[in-house]
Amino acid sequence: MSDVTPDEPTGRLASSAVPGGRTDGPPLAVLLHRLTACPADLLDPHVHATAAVADLAVALDGTVLDPAWLRHLDERLAAGTPEGRDAAALALLASWLVADPALRGVPGAQDAAARAGGTGGWLLRVVDALPRALAGLRTGPAWLAQDGPREELARAFLAVAGLRPAGEDDDLAADAWAAVSTAHQRVLTAQMAQEQERARELAARLAEQRAKEAAAQYASY
Repeated sequence: MSDVTPDEPTGRLASSAVPGGRTDGPPLAVLLHRLTACPADLLDPHVHATAAVADLAVALDGTVLDPAWLRHLDERLAAGTPEGRDAAALALLASWLVADPALRGVPGAQDAAARAGGTGGWLLRVVDALPRALAGLRTGPAWLAQDGPREELARAFLAVAGLRPAGEDDDLAADAWAAVSTAHQRVLTAQMAQEQERARELAARLAEQRAKEAAAQYASY
């Protein structure tokens, strides 16, 4: 299982679930095109996410999930709760991306998979980490409905997969993430609200102080 902790999204670019630093992945457009082509029935609530992940792991390199992994995924991707359904959708979308030969054929992706112990192990790390990185932000189909969410999903996927978009260094990738990250925008909105509240409180204190000073001057006449 991944070492990524199940925290709420903080707005920062997600940590890599793969040992070692990030390497160059495919152009972002490759992932965006793949997400655009995602079949709607992949996110059908009746699709058993754990079984789909297990089948893909076998197909990729013969990796067979042990009982501990199967129990872990069943618990994380349980369809009985909204959180579980959203996590299952993200796991299936991650699987859809990993299944793309255009992604797996990139040297950086092959390096990341090797560092994860093989393509099957890489899949499991990504499937475990991506729902944590994007928890509570959208329902499954909403990730595919518009350009912005698709880019947010693609960038988060690359980050947890130990990759960055081709042509971007780590700083540029982090800046680009901040521009599309729903969690980051929520953090900024909350900070702005706090600053506005502090400004209102300061203005009220100043107004009260001025009123007291005016009253004292009036009383002295």
